[in-house]
Amino acid sequence: MAASINSSDPGMNISDESLMALLSQLPEKYPELKQAITVQRVLPWDCIAPKEEIADHLYIVVDGLVQILITSKEGRRLVTSVLRPGAVFGEESVFNFSNRGPNYCAQALKPSVLWKIPAKQADDFLIKHSELRLALLRTFGVRLLQVENRLEEVAYRWLPERLAAEIIRQSRYAESNQIRLSHQTLADILGTYRETISAILRDFREAGWVKLGYRRITILNQSALENMAGIVRD
Repeated sequence: MAASINSSDPGMNISDESLMALLSQLPEKYPELKQAITVQRVLPWDCIAPKEEIADHLYIVVDGLVQILITSKEGRRLVTSVLRPGAVFGEESVFNFSNRGPNYCAQALKPSVLWKIPAKQADDFLIKHSELRLALLRTFGVRLLQVENRLEEVAYRWLPERLAAEIIRQSRYAESNQIRLSHQTLADILGTYRETISAILRDFREAGWVKLGYRRITILNQSALENMAGIVRD
């Protein structure tokens, strides 16, 4: 159970659920924040915000799952992090970070709800409200850890191991043994080519580990995938 906290000193010993509970109270407590928030509802695979929008707004994930991805000049896409409720992105809008590359995007993984706050108001609210600062700090930590984990996988694991790990990871996100992803989407997540992913998935199918359908993968042998993947970190 999460430690008891108060809004003036949240501390770091707090669960994601408790942090989101704190954030959800802010609009009612502070009318100026409520007026600044635009509620944005998005469907799976919708681009929540292109680079131009993110440069001018701070976003808070209220419900669902959001992934941050980049696209190379060659058109290859790579997911760098997956954000849960309570996470914040668009920090460059308030911290004057250097502009991201032109092909940076936030995308929903499942039906999601976000708060969108203009940069000027977000800057003021971050100064006033420790809950927002904590959410931003935690998001930095989660994103850094996810990037480190993905770099470790790329450096030390061969692609079938990484694909098995991603199938397990996506099943956790979906809370189901069936994930609704195209081969191209999996290739984007892993930074490789669709044809390569399709070939490995056919091997998994022939081994009896998965069942393949249109934009759908059903896990038939969880243990075999786990043995292939090793430790799977979010």
